[in-house]
Amino acid sequence: MRQVSSGWTANKVTLLRVVVGFLAVCLFGRGPWANLTAVGLTVGAIALDALDGHLARKKQMATPVGAQLDILGDRMIENVYFTYFAVVGMVSLWLPVLFFARGAATDFLRGLATKAGRSGWGANAMLETWWGQALVASRWSRGLYAAMKCLCFCYLGLELALTRGPLALVGELAAEVQAMIRVGAHVLTLMTAAFCLLRGLPVLVEGWKYIAGNAAPVGGAKSVAQEALVKEKSGGVAAFFDLDGTLVARPSLEKRFFRMLRNRRAIPARNCFLWLREAMRLMPRGIDAILQANKVYLRGVQILDEHSEGDTDGHPPEGQPRAPLRRNPRQPVPAFLAQAIEKVAWHANEGHQIVLVSGTLLPLARRAANAMEAELAARGITVTIRVLATRLEELEGRWTGRILGPAMFGEAKARAAKRRAEEMRLDLRRCYAYGDSLNDRWLLAAVGRPTAVNPSKGLGQMAKKLGWPTIEWKDLTPEHSKFREKNRQIWRVV
Repeated sequence: MRQVSSGWTANKVTLLRVVVGFLAVCLFGRGPWANLTAVGLTVGAIALDALDGHLARKKQMATPVGAQLDILGDRMIENVYFTYFAVVGMVSLWLPVLFFARGAATDFLRGLATKAGRSGWGANAMLETWWGQALVASRWSRGLYAAMKCLCFCYLGLELALTRGPLALVGELAAEVQAMIRVGAHVLTLMTAAFCLLRGLPVLVEGWKYIAGNAAPVGGAKSVAQEALVKEKSGGVAAFFDLDGTLVARPSLEKRFFRMLRNRRAIPARNCFLWLREAMRLMPRGIDAILQANKVYLRGVQILDEHSEGDTDGHPPEGQPRAPLRRNPRQPVPAFLAQAIEKVAWHANEGHQIVLVSGTLLPLARRAANAMEAELAARGITVTIRVLATRLEELEGRWTGRILGPAMFGEAKARAAKRRAEEMRLDLRRCYAYGDSLNDRWLLAAVGRPTAVNPSKGLGQMAKKLGWPTIEWKDLTPEHSKFREKNRQIWRVV
């Protein structure tokens, strides 16, 4: 974890949280004012839980050890609280047993996943389904679970301080009032326990394969045929390139495309309100999801091209010709960075597979791949560039604004690269990846040879800590103007 100016780290905050939680439980039952103090310390412990995560995210220094320490702190806090309230008769004894059993089972499965090369977080996480990641790893889920536990602990603590025992601050209450307070306690504890089980369900479901032995170790032993393939010259090696800001100068292709559509008034006015509504729905997933996964502004806009059914990267099935492209609307011309072309050419000459992994629209990424192929062809290099990008649903020649599959940003890039690596029998330990922003960190971490290109501040700091090389690629130089003009001619044709 990364240190702040005061010298505190996220791991230290986690340890302090555990100490504060134990101190709070020690004060319960020692008098009404001690009980109230314990309630205040309980709120402090939950606040520290939020603070350690904030420090880790802000400084981009999260580590597997830190993640495990955070989980250990959660287990210790919830078990000691519920055990105390069960001992004094405020909750059922089965409640701490339930939390302990659920925690032991999920931690056991996480341990098996770790031995198989998986982790509890990041691009190599054991949870692969979208619903599993949403329930376990999303900020809204973690925040809601922490709030429910805090509310439950504080409610029980206040009940203990105000209404129970000979030193209760409120004193004797009517039976009906006490019954209502008890009902509230039961409802809160049951809701907290139910959400606890719900969050553990994805780990139990997806972790079962590690018990069954169906999950192959990541980066572990390979078959003889795979090892032979890897040993061939440059066999099993690919270079994964981010597009905007890495190969292509900013602003991004999609932003240029949006400006072109806006200038032509091709975007219906109502799409602005639809975009805002979708942004509100995506808000719990963060600003990146709003910017990358919200394509509703394209609803009703004429699609860029109409390909026959092929594979997901825009290439038709083997032996079938590519379908003709639509002529309208015209797409933005990609301005490749000079050193980017040199690097792609080097990989092509080495016999490496070239894959573009971009959050932009799939047709835009396809055109960029075609333009890069033309750049390389002008140098006498023939190569087929694969594309992994965001796909939109089409209906009667127009986009609906719905995304088919995952929006290609963040961890989705790494998952897509891993799937493509399995399909193409690539050895990710020998593969290359290039990206420019912190959203590319999962893609870079998925390969053995990552490089930060024109890195943002956050990615630059991470690359420095992890020892990743960083390079600066400038704009097109005059000697590449002939390639730019060739691309302009190609793009005007389509």
